[in-house]
Amino acid sequence: MKDVKQLIDDLRQAFGEGMKLPIAVWYSDEAAGEEVALQHCMFAALPMVEQGQVVSFSKDKLHCGGGRVYSGFMPLNAGIPKFVSNVEHYKQTPEMVNEYVESLDIELQEKPYFNFARLDQMESLDGVEGLVFFGNADVISGLVAWAFYDTNEPDAVSCQFASGCCSMLTFITTENRKGGNRAFLGMYDLSVRKFLRPDEQALAIPLSRLVPMLETLHDCALFRSPAWTTVKERLQ
Repeated sequence: MKDVKQLIDDLRQAFGEGMKLPIAVWYSDEAAGEEVALQHCMFAALPMVEQGQVVSFSKDKLHCGGGRVYSGFMPLNAGIPKFVSNVEHYKQTPEMVNEYVESLDIELQEKPYFNFARLDQMESLDGVEGLVFFGNADVISGLVAWAFYDTNEPDAVSCQFASGCCSMLTFITTENRKGGNRAFLGMYDLSVRKFLRPDEQALAIPLSRLVPMLETLHDCALFRSPAWTTVKERLQ
């Protein structure tokens, strides 16, 4: 795998110097950075991460029940499906929520912390579950083009119903640990949108998918397509 500095250089060549660097996600036995306690959503800490701070969460200080479930810190309880259906109205019935969450096969985590860090704060990607890229539609389009370059699998880039924490944690952790090849569009959860810019979306890439993608970066459209060159000009 390319080292972190080389990956950052490659990404900036592909997307421009102003590209927002992706966020690494991983679990650990000790807090990798400042352990934060937020009243509600973990994404209130996103500005801290984007500014270069390493942020850690534990079960005891993660107050959102959904966040605890999707991070693998606790099993699903009956209150969450009722809230998602009856309060947030994201699914027609609590039973549908329950069925969906059960289908995710969320693994209860042995390690007590998960961590977010901007890529340039990492020394290596060893032990990382994956990277989450944030950007406007142009950036995400470039990433999607890269993700489809070496595969014809129809779900190589998948968009599923999910909370923000499911998009950023559950999907990439589960996919990475089974050696899967999907990347995940996300941050379409209406509850998390207030923490993002109006034009901002995300693509989460598990490490199991990122490793082979890195081998194709210089061959794909991001380095070779005239069409991407015209798009890239708008990103400067």
